[in-house]
Amino acid sequence: MEIIKKLQCNDSRFNLCCAFFFTLINSLFIKRAWDIIAPDSIHSWIFAISVPVVLFSAWLSLFNLINFPWLRKPLLVILVMGCAVNNYFMFTCGAVIDTHIVSNVFETDSHNASRLITPQLLLWIGLAGLVPALFLSAIKILPSRGWYTLLIRLVGVLAGLLIIILVASVFYRDYASLFLSYKNMVKILP
Repeated sequence: MEIIKKLQCNDSRFNLCCAFFFTLINSLFIKRAWDIIAPDSIHSWIFAISVPVVLFSAWLSLFNLINFPWLRKPLLVILVMGCAVNNYFMFTCGAVIDTHIVSNVFETDSHNASRLITPQLLLWIGLAGLVPALFLSAIKILPSRGWYTLLIRLVGVLAGLLIIILVASVFYRDYASLFLSYKNMVKILP
């Protein structure tokens, strides 16, 4: 019980932790990007390092925009559970989940769909989805003044966008080449 009481933070720290957590969830995307980049020069090493930085900055901007008090925890639980299922299929089957696969799952009959549910999937969802979702739900967000919270959120959004713009100004061609040559890379992001 004492541990649950200690799980508290302010709004901006919660958004930073969520951005970091969702960057970690996207470790498969980062690993595949690093495999494709195959750093062999200083430029390619810095480009490879920029991938998680850009991802973190994008998540930070997004969470500062959408993590409103009445919306944040249900939304994060849904995102974490969806990411857990998505990561299971990417890690075990190498399959990238896209809209076509999701629509095919809903169009199959219940007998074939029940074969997708395995003990490994349930264990993965439990450990990689349910445990983090419960942890995120248990964190108490300390209230702060309305204008202060809005100002900090605005700074968070602008900081994330500024980092993305700075990285894009240096590595625009590298990112364009990566995403044009490997169109499935974007689909890996849960």
